Amino acid sequence: MQDIFSFTKQPFVILIDEWDCLFREYQQNWQAQKKYLDFLRAWIKDKEYVALAYMTGILPIKKCGLHFALNMFSEYSMIDSGGMAEFFRFTEDEVKRLCAQYQMNFEEAKAWYDGYQLTNHHIYCPRSVVECMLHQKFYTYWNQTETYEALKVYIQMDMDGLKDAVVEMIAGNSVRISTGTFSNDMTTFTGKDDVLTLLVHLGYLTYNSSDEAVSIPNREVSQEYINAITTMDWQISV
Repeated sequence: MQDIFSFTKQPFVILIDEWDCLFREYQQNWQAQKKYLDFLRAWIKDKEYVALAYMTGILPIKKCGLHFALNMFSEYSMIDSGGMAEFFRFTEDEVKRLCAQYQMNFEEAKAWYDGYQLTNHHIYCPRSVVECMLHQKFYTYWNQTETYEALKVYIQMDMDGLKDAVVEMIAGNSVRISTGTFSNDMTTFTGKDDVLTLLVHLGYLTYNSSDEAVSIPNREVSQEYINAITTMDWQISV
């Protein structure tokens, strides 16, 4: 790329989808993760042949030790959308138009698929809304891409207060958390707040930045919690 740039004087635009795939698929392979981060830094950072690097993924940029491994990016996440919330998923106005087009009840769609509020925008999971419109049925389509087993791994962790927090949210309440200690991976947890922060990034919780609190966003996701805990040794009423 440097050679091509030297000849053409035209820099590259680099697009990387699911940049965090390695961290999700090889969670315990620290050596591979470090090599990957070193590669990205050597390839992209401060290079004259890069006009723009745009990466998408579930996890924010990985923190490596005391420093960020890739500190040249602006980040937009489910914790802080940075004014980009309307581009994350379907907006409420878009869902209203779809409901009118497919003759589906908007209030019911809101109960099932709303709940993610970022800044001034309510955002809806695109896949669930599309499947709902096409099948003409309000249902949980979440488990077509994720299963309750994935959620179960995290909510059954032996973290002080985690079980109580999950029970509180299933009851419809919110729980205050601190997101600052989250290490931006799926294995490093110092307490329940780190687990709950990960669940925000995975879409299983929504984060209210004003209250610094998390809650279960909607009926569809709530069903996944119920599916998870009914297969666990939890003595609670759901």
